[in-house]
Amino acid sequence: MVNMATGGFLTLTLLVIISELYKMTFERNMESKDERGQLFILKIKSLSYRVLTAGIVIGVVLVAVVEVMNKEYFIYYVMLVFFVQSISSSIYLAFVRRTY
Repeated sequence: MVNMATGGFLTLTLLVIISELYKMTFERNMESKDERGQLFILKIKSLSYRVLTAGIVIGVVLVAVVEVMNKEYFIYYVMLVFFVQSISSSIYLAFVRRTY
């Protein structure tokens, strides 16, 4: 069980590193400097804020209102929300770049 959880955490961490590198290379590219690139960056930030807000609100509801999750695990849940936000914003960036 511990090995599976550790492997899952390491895989998630690796995915976050790869997604952040992808976003970093886009932001350093000349494509991000023009008007179209700035629009992409705004769309990505908008998605990121929506994912973070929804994830934290759901976490608060799970901990405080419904009491499904212990308060001690809330910090790990928030960390997971941040990881998911990073990965989803990179996937959205790749999708937007190919679509437009």
